[in-house]
Amino acid sequence: MEPGRDDQLKFAKHFERAQGWLLLENFAAADRALRLIPAAFRERSEVVQFRAQLHLSAKRWARAVPLLRRLVKQDPTEPQYAVSLAFAVRRAQSIEKAEQILLEARERFPQEAVIWFNLACYAAQQARLTDAHNWLREAVRRESAYRDLAKTDPDLVPFWKAVTTGVIAAPW
Repeated sequence: MEPGRDDQLKFAKHFERAQGWLLLENFAAADRALRLIPAAFRERSEVVQFRAQLHLSAKRWARAVPLLRRLVKQDPTEPQYAVSLAFAVRRAQSIEKAEQILLEARERFPQEAVIWFNLACYAAQQARLTDAHNWLREAVRRESAYRDLAKTDPDLVPFWKAVTTGVIAAPW
C-alpha cells in the first residue's frame, strides 16, 4: 500500500529536521527525528544512507557498519559506500579488515583516487612503506589534489618520517 499524503509530509518534515540536527552535531536529536519518520519510509536508501552518516559523525562505528554493508550491496556502483564502510570497519574492527574492503573496491573502481589514497594511509599505518609509496603515487596520478592532502593526513605521518630519514624515496 502506498503511503498517504500525511505520511509523506511527516517523512519530509522529520527527515529535514534530522538533517538539520546533524548539521548542528546534535546526534541525539537527529536520532529522535529519524524515529518519527513513518515506518513506510525508514528503509528508503536515502534514510539508510543518512542513518549511516549520522553514526559515522557520532563515531558510532559499529552501528554504521551494517548500514554501510547494506548500501554497498544495494548499490554496488557507488564507490563512496565502500570507502565509508572501510572507514567504519577500521575503527570498529581492524585496519586489516578495512584494507580488504578497499582492495576489493579498488578492483571495482580502479579510477577512484580516494580508494588508492586510503590504501596508502592504511599501508603507512602498518609500516608497509613501499605499498604506501606506490598507492599514494597512484592516488595523485588519478587526482592531483591528493598531493596536498597527503602532506597533512595524520595517517601518513609514518610514511613522511621514513621519507625524511631517507628510508624511502618521496613519491613525487
